Amino acid sequence: MTGGPAPARPGRKLGPIAEDASPAHRAWLEPLRDAYQTSGMTFEQLGRSMGWSRSKISELLRAVGRYPRWECLRALLHALAMPGTSVVALRGLWVMAALEVNKRTLWIKGCVAQDFPNPDSERPVDLNAFQELYKETYFRYANTFLRSPTDAERAVADVFFLLRVVWDVALASANSEQFAWRVLRETVMERAPHRDGYPALVEAAFDSIALRQACDGDTELHQVEESMDLFREVRRLPPDQLDVVVLLYLRGMRDVDVARVLGLSIGLVRSTERHARRSLNDTLFPFPNRSTPEG
Repeated sequence: MTGGPAPARPGRKLGPIAEDASPAHRAWLEPLRDAYQTSGMTFEQLGRSMGWSRSKISELLRAVGRYPRWECLRALLHALAMPGTSVVALRGLWVMAALEVNKRTLWIKGCVAQDFPNPDSERPVDLNAFQELYKETYFRYANTFLRSPTDAERAVADVFFLLRVVWDVALASANSEQFAWRVLRETVMERAPHRDGYPALVEAAFDSIALRQACDGDTELHQVEESMDLFREVRRLPPDQLDVVVLLYLRGMRDVDVARVLGLSIGLVRSTERHARRSLNDTLFPFPNRSTPEG
């Protein structure tokens, strides 16, 4: 691309970006608009080469209407002869903006899957190491909400597929663990059954640490009843508190391991746990102590 003013061209002029376009949307849209401006092409020329109407091109370049599918953006990038490295970079930014506007991860994966005919080949070495480090915890978290090992495995596989697509963005972020956990959480929550707007967790009462430690029938029955009441309230916690409680109490993890997978300090994990316990104590009954030691 060359600098300097855009060449004069006939036809419709490029209008401004819609005011409600998010910063993440603008992150990939502004380079695309720059590419259009410096190309010297008109809407009519682009429309003929792509088989699109001029209004469709104009709307995409102004962030008007629905968030575009990646296939549409990719076609426009190719029509503008954008280099492959730029296409890859903009694809990652497109994914991040799609997550920001609450597009389902299944929808995002479906949009970009064509770019990865062999998804297991040529994976970044550091992504492979990251996956080996956290995939078991991701699975256990997903299975807590999905209650199906098959569904949990599929969800985690989709998470690591998306992380491959945006791995450069993840590495450039302030905290790769926090970045990846956000993708996991959104993937799991969009697939988990919900009741009254909250994830269904009552079934998890039958898989709690306390229940597994119960040693007789009467104790076990009482523990089931108590756990069902508890998890009816746990599911209403704010997302950060819910995740910490699930990992510490349902999955029996140490706080140091929870801190590592969430990308948080141990102090913040313990503070979040205290806030969750205080909230549950206020609405239910004394929250049980966890069996896993600190540190």
